[in-house]
Amino acid sequence: MEQKKTMLFNSRRKSFSYAFQGLRLIFKQEPNVKLHTIATIIAIIAGIIRHLSPMQWAVIIFAIGLVWITEALNTCIEKLCDFCCENTIHPSIKIIKDIAAAAVLISAFVSVAVGIIVFFF
Repeated sequence: MEQKKTMLFNSRRKSFSYAFQGLRLIFKQEPNVKLHTIATIIAIIAGIIRHLSPMQWAVIIFAIGLVWITEALNTCIEKLCDFCCENTIHPSIKIIKDIAAAAVLISAFVSVAVGIIVFFF
């Protein structure tokens, strides 16, 4: 039983290690992440200044997470498309990449709307 527990712990530790490695790569390779980071910091500072309620914090954190998740997935889609097409531009791949980028844009618009509602109403 102890061996199984150790293996499970090591497996989980490796999974977290891979996930943090992915975060480092996003920060290193994606220029839009700087914008997301600034927006995240501004939202958190504004929330502290405005003394948001726990429910307001939950909504803001959800909105921030939405943008970060869509950015990470967009990055994955772009990298996969680039890999599969060996960095050539194919009309279908362009459509896929544009739609994935649109998902990030939509999540950013939604997050801005959430911020406006939370901070100004």
